[in-house]
Amino acid sequence: MDFRRTRKALLAALLALSLASAAVAAPEGDSGEASELRGDTVEYDMKTGEMRATGNVMLKRGNTVAYCSVATYNTNTQQGRMEGGVSADRDDMHLVCDVFYIDSSTAFRAEGHVHGTKADRSFRGPRAEYFTDQEYIRLTEGGTITTSDGVFSADFMEGWLQDNHCKGVGNAHIVSPAKNFEGGGDTAEYFGQESGRVVLSGNAWGVQNNNTLRSERLTVYLNEKGQASMKTGGAAPAAE
Repeated sequence: MDFRRTRKALLAALLALSLASAAVAAPEGDSGEASELRGDTVEYDMKTGEMRATGNVMLKRGNTVAYCSVATYNTNTQQGRMEGGVSADRDDMHLVCDVFYIDSSTAFRAEGHVHGTKADRSFRGPRAEYFTDQEYIRLTEGGTITTSDGVFSADFMEGWLQDNHCKGVGNAHIVSPAKNFEGGGDTAEYFGQESGRVVLSGNAWGVQNNNTLRSERLTVYLNEKGQASMKTGGAAPAAE
């Protein structure tokens, strides 16, 4: 699997999560993009800062547009919620979920049948959280990242976008038909700033072509052409 593309898939999920927030909330120092809010019913309390729109809701800011059944946002607390068939788009990015939360100006959550796409990369899971100040995303109930090169899944996933680093914990599984590689373990961790080093640990295993390795720690290195080479560490490998 081209794990550089896995990092890009995490980035796609991150960008998708920020779509709805961009449609609702304008950060301080905003450049002044045009905003629009529509709904069958729209209410705004200037004293409390509470806004509520219901029925065929559309929120638009710049080239970001989001749709849902009900949307609430408080301009004072910078907290909000969108629910009911949430769908958001920006350029070639698309996000759908059941409920989208704005917990603060830097923290966002998507819950229920979350699916984000960008170009040929996609993400699915029941819940995703994103923190813009840390460039950190976590999929607390597991998820799947898919690229044209393969699929990466785990029970818990997290990524540090600035460091090009991502990790899957619990039933971590990687399948790449393009590289004829499959592997897994209790944990899978990718270090993009270290030339694409992938570490599988805890009952780790990897198969490429007709070669199988098993170890408590298995490291996969990518050369410049993106081919995988495997090296065991810790317990001695057991050949099949």
